[in-house]
Amino acid sequence: MIMLTTLSLASCYDEPDTRQVYDNDQDASLDMEDSLIDVDDGEGVSFWDGFLILVITIGFAGLIVWFFIAMVPIKLWFNAKLSKVHISWLLLIKMRWQNIPQAKLINLMVTAYNAGLKTLSLPELMKYYLAKVDLDVVVATMIRAMAANVKDIKFDDMAQLYLRKVDVGAIVHAQINAMNAQIKTSIPELSEFYLAGGNVGDLIKAKNIADNAGDDIKAELDLGRLKKHYLAGGNLKKTIEAYISAKKAKLTGFEFEDICKIDLAGMDVVEAIKPAINPIVVETDGVRGIARDGVELTMKVKVTLRSQIKNIIGGVSADTVLARVNEALATQIGLAQSHTEILQNPYLVADRVENSAAISESSAYEIRSVDVSDIKIGNDVSASLKVARAKAQVEAAKAELILAEEKVQKAMASAFLDGNISVQEYTDLKNKQADTLMRQSLANVDITGHHLSRQTELADDTPHVQDTDADVISDNDDKN
Repeated sequence: MIMLTTLSLASCYDEPDTRQVYDNDQDASLDMEDSLIDVDDGEGVSFWDGFLILVITIGFAGLIVWFFIAMVPIKLWFNAKLSKVHISWLLLIKMRWQNIPQAKLINLMVTAYNAGLKTLSLPELMKYYLAKVDLDVVVATMIRAMAANVKDIKFDDMAQLYLRKVDVGAIVHAQINAMNAQIKTSIPELSEFYLAGGNVGDLIKAKNIADNAGDDIKAELDLGRLKKHYLAGGNLKKTIEAYISAKKAKLTGFEFEDICKIDLAGMDVVEAIKPAINPIVVETDGVRGIARDGVELTMKVKVTLRSQIKNIIGGVSADTVLARVNEALATQIGLAQSHTEILQNPYLVADRVENSAAISESSAYEIRSVDVSDIKIGNDVSASLKVARAKAQVEAAKAELILAEEKVQKAMASAFLDGNISVQEYTDLKNKQADTLMRQSLANVDITGHHLSRQTELADDTPHVQDTDADVISDNDDKN
């Protein structure tokens, strides 16, 4: 640059004319300096003018050098060149003017190029850097996707997803897992699910579990049904596990949506369907019933219950079903003609209870079997009633006797007043009564003619009572 300036300065000077015509007989010894000063005005410049031009040129050249050093990172540009990444100086200058970190973007370009991502361009990086995109995350995600052979993925699309607040790392990770599990999905589909508030990792895991459970379950549980339940607030993993368990147990009469309803109702769906897969056994307390012959029986039964998936929500509980079983059992005991009929074949009662349709009505459980575990004979209620009736009759007879004696006393008093009976006759009557009481005492009977030993048995509530004829003692020889 300095050499060019010197040459340009030299070109501004004209050689002095040596063929000047001197006047006749002029002294050749005139001073050379005077002859040189007589050059033509306008055909050259002064020394100071040339020096000024030189200084200005040197300053301009230095300014250009400083500009390139300040605006163009020669070392970075050269390193990129060595990595076969071609970057124009104009872009580098533009990056400096826009306050974009040149080193960051050039290093990203070199990293991407060396990783095989050769479609990345510096203008794209500059564009999305100014848009506040985390280029490190997006480029790393692109490299990972390319290494996993994820097709149809572009830097522009990934940057746009990042600007929409999508976790591009999670999306690509889920897509890679889906590809490995041979699940048909795409980056846009997973992104929509993510933007709707879903966890793409959980979705792919749940779908993978469903696909590995068998072809029939794989066909039923598509991504659409799984996304619907997840976005409704359900526990996708537990719901799928419960559905698979129910299907493996060969249960029928339910759909995937029935399992979803249980989960969305706030219940632990896995625990809720366990009684459907493995029926539970509950034992009743002693159920008391009275057969038609009056004998009381106490029975215990074991009831095997299986939950009905469709009726778990809103169906009556196991406690209610057990109460219905107790009621039906007491009814069946009461319908038996004799307690011996039940003792001889207790399972007849159990079968009738098991086949009762009213027990399983609107119930979350169905009865699989009813088995008698214990049976006891209680009181003979009929005999007890007879004893009570006999006691009542005795008390009634005593009352009637007292009333009769009162009437006799009144009649005797009236007879004395009217003179119809004498003192001797009254004395003879009392002697006969005393004699009768003595005979009754010896015969162990009361005044009604019943044996006193039988009254003792009645007082002790003996369950079996047989009717006997009263031994009545009368004195036929003392009749007047």
